[in-house]
Amino acid sequence: MEPVVQKALNFVKGGGKWLLLIFLLLFVFPILKSALVNWRVIEPGYTGIKINRLVNRGVTREDIVTGFVFFNPIQSAVVVYPTFIQRVAWTQDLHEGAARNEELTFNTKDSVPVDIDVAVSYQLESNRVPDFYTKFRADNIDSFTHGFLRDTTRNIVAQLGSEYTFDDINGSKKEEFLSKVGKTLGENVKTYGVVIQQFGLIGSLRPPKALLEAVNSKTQAIQKSIQVENEVRQAEAEAKKKIAIANGEAAANRALASSLDPKLLEWEKLQIMRQQIAKWDGKMPGVMGGGNMLLNLPAPGGGK
Repeated sequence: MEPVVQKALNFVKGGGKWLLLIFLLLFVFPILKSALVNWRVIEPGYTGIKINRLVNRGVTREDIVTGFVFFNPIQSAVVVYPTFIQRVAWTQDLHEGAARNEELTFNTKDSVPVDIDVAVSYQLESNRVPDFYTKFRADNIDSFTHGFLRDTTRNIVAQLGSEYTFDDINGSKKEEFLSKVGKTLGENVKTYGVVIQQFGLIGSLRPPKALLEAVNSKTQAIQKSIQVENEVRQAEAEAKKKIAIANGEAAANRALASSLDPKLLEWEKLQIMRQQIAKWDGKMPGVMGGGNMLLNLPAPGGGK
């Protein structure tokens, strides 16, 4: 046994110490590093929290970390959350959002089942990320998005949707309904350091097909009624226009007639007589009549 030990010592003294150092650098030190110390880079737009595995609750407000972070992986862990705006869409479309039907459904005040597609944008407050982690204990923000946030949104939509009739929510009160949902959702999650930036409807409401056809028929009837009313108004306007033109012409004629005094009429008669004299060829008429009698007049210079 001693010769073997002696040979190993001779090997180290003879230059094998460099090989031993290389072995330590390549194999031993990485193992010690991963067991005793580790590091992580927290990039801009993200906030990290250092969790102490050995204390109750694990995280305090002072545990917010950014930049280049060292930690002991045995005692601590670092969880990173994005603090830029997150957007999620819950739809029936398998090509938008998750590859499954995630539409929200509710019943209106008049018991009409309605399906909707919605989009939500939210953001984590960086200084309250420890509160967020303490509440949800989620290493990935997606578990919050598609879990707690979706359930909360669905419950609020169902609650507020039941306060409106379908005609209201499909008409003049749609924006009011969506605004209430967004506001209520924001109030429900702000206590966890989550800020709702936007809540909106994607596309239109989807009631049962039979009701949708009835709504379309009603809309077409209303549009046709409006068209007929417009045509009636146009016809009435044209008739009034013609009456106004005729009344205007009659008034103009009356004004013209009232402007003709006796002297002007006499002047017109003289003008007519002048025109007749100018056309006379100098011959007297051969026949003269009055009443029912005609008389032959003798030619000028003739006999008795």
